[in-house]
Amino acid sequence: MPRFGSSRERRFGATLTQEGPEHDQEVANELDVAGEARLYRAMRRFWHPVMYASELTDGPKRAVLLEEPVVLVRLGGAVRCFADLCVHRGTALSLGWIEGDELRCAYHGWTYGSDGVCTRIPSRFGDNIPRRARLRPYRVAEANGLIYVCLEEPYFPLPEFPQGADPSYRIVDMATYDWDTSAARRIENYVDFAHFAWVHDGILGDRNHPEVPDHDVWRDGHRLRFGEAFFHEPHAEPEYGEVARSRDRGGLPDQTGTILADKSYDLFIPYTVLLDQRLPGDRHYLLFFSCSPVGPKTTRCFTRIGRNYELDEASDAKFVEFNELIVGQDRAVVESQRPEELPVDLSDELHIRGVDRVSLEYRKWLIELMRLVPAGEPAGP
Repeated sequence: MPRFGSSRERRFGATLTQEGPEHDQEVANELDVAGEARLYRAMRRFWHPVMYASELTDGPKRAVLLEEPVVLVRLGGAVRCFADLCVHRGTALSLGWIEGDELRCAYHGWTYGSDGVCTRIPSRFGDNIPRRARLRPYRVAEANGLIYVCLEEPYFPLPEFPQGADPSYRIVDMATYDWDTSAARRIENYVDFAHFAWVHDGILGDRNHPEVPDHDVWRDGHRLRFGEAFFHEPHAEPEYGEVARSRDRGGLPDQTGTILADKSYDLFIPYTVLLDQRLPGDRHYLLFFSCSPVGPKTTRCFTRIGRNYELDEASDAKFVEFNELIVGQDRAVVESQRPEELPVDLSDELHIRGVDRVSLEYRKWLIELMRLVPAGEPAGP
């Protein structure tokens, strides 16, 4: 694991965003209502998960991404993605089935090959098929145990989850869930350290010690990085004194002297977080969390839980139940936030320098993504 010096400027030559009243004011003023629409439009240029790979078996499956219904299907030995719309009468192709390695529409039996081109119209004699009889394809990828879709030319590569393919880890998928909030709001909640002591008192934090320690946030490629695990070697036992180290409670992360102890965060822009929590004895507890924007105010959440200890299947339930507890505590709070989208106008909210550092750096990056869409460009596809 890389070690870093105290100077942020030395880190990998990574891009480090600056702080200051003038720059913060720029953040506050640029993401107004029109800017928020541009940011939402820009999300078409990024990879988003739409389902677990294990969910896509021997038939078509529907998903909704950025308000666009799509159909996922395995054809020609690979995953394919098309608009969930038969070109004949607009029927959802996800109602159909696979037949002879082709996708058959449930309404009039039209079939489509792996390239989306219509191959058969049963009600018509002969094989004279209109040239326009083809589906609208979308970019699709299978990686990290998920199926990703990108509606336009990708701006960033896929998020990275190398431990997902490491045989020394056991990976368990948590059931997907939808929240009535924007994807950015959900991600901010996931990396908001100040709420641990209040929403997760006695589990992830302690109301008697709500302070958030100073921490660095830096850019590295297409991700933000932060957490104390980047600066300390693995440990055998919890230590208190100059450096507080993590501890566990029955194999699960427990509240520590500092909420960032032995954690490393990779926030892959725009909506994925990889948390690596080191427990005593160089045990690793992982959360690979990704949000999919179903719409501007609806988010589907995917969580892959990993660990390199207690590898028996019987232990899975403990880790899933722990995450379900945390999610349940967060949900009402996040869904109550107004506006649901992030942030419409940042000047409507107060930001505490240092404490809200991750959020501010994240929002600054979102501003840059917003600029991918020229002002005045239509919001639709």
